[in-house]
Amino acid sequence: MRSTILACVVVLAHGAAAQSGLPPTIDSSAKVVKLATLPKESYTVDQPFTEGATRDPATGDVYFVDQNSNKILKWSVSDKKLSLFMHPAGYANGMTFDQNGKLIACADERNQLWEISTNVTKSVPYPQPLNPNVGDRGTSGNIVLPEYKVIMDGKYNGKLLGGPNDVWSLPDNSLYFTDPYWSRKWWSPGRQSQQDVNTVYRVSPDRKTLTRALATFLTSDGKPGSPNGIISSPDGKTLYVAAYQGPGNGGGETYAYDVGANGVLSNRRLWAQFGSDGMTMDNQGNMYMCAPINGKSGITVVSIATGKQVGYIPVPETPANLAFGGVDQSTLYITAKTGFYSIQTKVKGGHPQK
Repeated sequence: MRSTILACVVVLAHGAAAQSGLPPTIDSSAKVVKLATLPKESYTVDQPFTEGATRDPATGDVYFVDQNSNKILKWSVSDKKLSLFMHPAGYANGMTFDQNGKLIACADERNQLWEISTNVTKSVPYPQPLNPNVGDRGTSGNIVLPEYKVIMDGKYNGKLLGGPNDVWSLPDNSLYFTDPYWSRKWWSPGRQSQQDVNTVYRVSPDRKTLTRALATFLTSDGKPGSPNGIISSPDGKTLYVAAYQGPGNGGGETYAYDVGANGVLSNRRLWAQFGSDGMTMDNQGNMYMCAPINGKSGITVVSIATGKQVGYIPVPETPANLAFGGVDQSTLYITAKTGFYSIQTKVKGGHPQK
């Protein structure tokens, strides 16, 4: 997420040829359907902003956030109903399910990672906001929330992280997350960037060690990049990291890295000349990226083998994230500004949680 009101704003880079037709993985008669419009609450910062889509591998249900309303929501695929799962929710942003079936969220308010249970609740003191002048102002007393614990405390080498944006779980249950710096209204007033680089971090499988997975994150023009979307190959041997395109951040691009022993990343290469916010992939070798074409909002579909575009899915609002959901994982669910959308596909998702 770029800001409280703006998702991915990326275009085709370096003269790549745009294709406007649907990819071969979607029937030509298929339509994007709007499932829900998120309401503007009294505590919503600016406008609702949907993000963080991930699939519960046990049920096929899709969880996503309205970050600006400090909510995590759940779409039940069995009865096609949307329900509130957690509020307040640490202004959660990107999310994933880990290998143990726990929901992992980038809790943006305090730059943390949370591990959240989907079936256990607990009465806790109402979480008090960092900035009571905007958004969720808090209250006294207790509230029943999904049971959660902080698995990363928001600091690296004693300094605040920029703001964990998107997170991914590898087969060994390690976590990688992107950490750009985009100022938030719900942070403590006057907070500044404390890290010397916007980059990618790794949390060890036992959740005890936080390391910088990449010492630097530069785009191909040599400028400091802002990492955003992140996902791995199904075998966990390749990690893909997308660079946000914007002023001072270079071009929208996505890089691939080999994942070695102890999670070390190496062999950086430019995989695609597209940047993205959230990303997912199908089981036929295609990546689905939040990347508009010629100013039109939608999903750019790219061949993983070649990094070249194979199609495009237009969406009425600018997408920020997406996941293949459902029991058979053949429906693509899309979060886009105030809306939550879906489209049927001829393929299945490439990851149980995405």
